Amino acid sequence: MPPFLKKLGLKKPGSDDNQEDSDTNTAVITADEGGEIKEEEELTETEKLLKQVKEAGTAGVVSYALWELAFWALSVPVCISAYYELFGHFPDFTDKEDLSKLGGEAFAFVNFARFAVPLRIGLALSTTKWIQENVVDKFGKKDEDDSEN
Repeated sequence: MPPFLKKLGLKKPGSDDNQEDSDTNTAVITADEGGEIKEEEELTETEKLLKQVKEAGTAGVVSYALWELAFWALSVPVCISAYYELFGHFPDFTDKEDLSKLGGEAFAFVNFARFAVPLRIGLALSTTKWIQENVVDKFGKKDEDDSEN
């Protein structure tokens, strides 16, 4: 295989050499404003998972949105109760010391939230079929039936 085809991740037409799995996304090829083709960095695991969510269609996006909503809605009472357990009182937003403690807790939580992104995407992908059957198909068909009449 010529090196320029290998660099771009392309194969010769009709070649049967399966050196790379076709399901892996190792690089994204784009063209800049001048029309030159350039190769971008490898996709991260999170980007690969988000691509799967997009490929799942409307059900995947709805599922991901619902899991994100649930995660962030649940995070507020968890963070406030953790603050209360750590310091013995609820945060006073007029006290600079309490605000700095709250900022430290928020920093720790955001790092945890970033770590938990693949978990949330995995949950979204695992519930996509259920969302498709119980939400998208039921509500999507009503819109299609209304437009036919």
